[in-house]
Amino acid sequence: MDPVLKRTEQTGHDAVARLRLRAQGLLPDPGNPPDPAAVVRRLGMMQAQDLAQAFWALGVRIPGSTAGTVRAALDRGLVVRTWGARGTLMLLAPETVRPLLSITAPRMRAQSAATHRRENITEAELAALLPLALAACAPAGASRARLMEVFAEAGHDVAAQRGYHLLVALCLSGELVQGPMEPGSNTRQLFVGSSTWLPRGTSVADNRAPDALPGWGLLYFQGHGPATVADCAWWLGLPLTPVRAALATLEGQLGERVLDGQRYLFDPGSEDAWEEPPGGDSVLVLPGFDEFLLGYKDRTATLPTEHADAVTPGGNGVFRRTLTVGGQTIGTCQPPAGRVQDGAVLPFARHPSARLERLALARIRAYGTFRDS
Repeated sequence: MDPVLKRTEQTGHDAVARLRLRAQGLLPDPGNPPDPAAVVRRLGMMQAQDLAQAFWALGVRIPGSTAGTVRAALDRGLVVRTWGARGTLMLLAPETVRPLLSITAPRMRAQSAATHRRENITEAELAALLPLALAACAPAGASRARLMEVFAEAGHDVAAQRGYHLLVALCLSGELVQGPMEPGSNTRQLFVGSSTWLPRGTSVADNRAPDALPGWGLLYFQGHGPATVADCAWWLGLPLTPVRAALATLEGQLGERVLDGQRYLFDPGSEDAWEEPPGGDSVLVLPGFDEFLLGYKDRTATLPTEHADAVTPGGNGVFRRTLTVGGQTIGTCQPPAGRVQDGAVLPFARHPSARLERLALARIRAYGTFRDS
């Protein structure tokens, strides 16, 4: 085995990182090949403000898939995108949109209150805009540009960022989501009315899609564990106290380990894997904003603090693509600019071995094939 891939000493945090690989569906499972909807349900929600990178976040978890696989899932309504938590666009299974927003939207509205006062956005204005937006979206959807035209024609100010804030507020009502791709575009979606695009009510299609805060907590640890209660609260964009109280109702449904004074919760089915966790020889090229990093408040188990700035230069909230070996982030990557270029590996410390570099470049080329298909 390549010495770069072989870990001579495994720590508790190595086990945390590698068990997260498995929980997040980043290790091969030939007997159970997933599809985009299954991946999204497994993770609960996936950060998706950069749609192209969200496509690869799905693709890296679905062997043999292409960007066309993800586009088809969006076009069929199997996966949708909306502002789901933390004021950020997320990929979601359609039946979970309303249950999630019932938990997260009140806080997102409170956090946008100052912006609404500054922009003079009122509840009365939003109530007047909603039927206009729904009419414009019927029957096949409307682009963001078209919705801005409709709002402006009705006398509403959409200049600068005001139109964007209006649209976000309407989506937080749960009445609008982003669904199928705009014809001719690989980066923009159409907005659609939830009454025709999402299942009615808050019932769910399977037992893994939660409709209450404890259920979302359970889903988080099943798809992200081992993780802490603070990680879960951060992921949902909620205060720690209600999340801690909700998780207290799940006694016996989650496994628990304490490392360096930190309490980690996880799917109890992973208990036997702590001593010999899988994924030690895995080599992955992950997109920016991937749940493997973004799904946690504390990322030190997978990304050393001294290298955090290389992934998010200047702490500006923009995450670069990363190279992950055995669950540890060891560098960033540049994707191929065209069909014939290989891209580049940018290690944090010493240059990787020739074998590891070949494996990494193969993963980068796989992204290029995925993107161009």
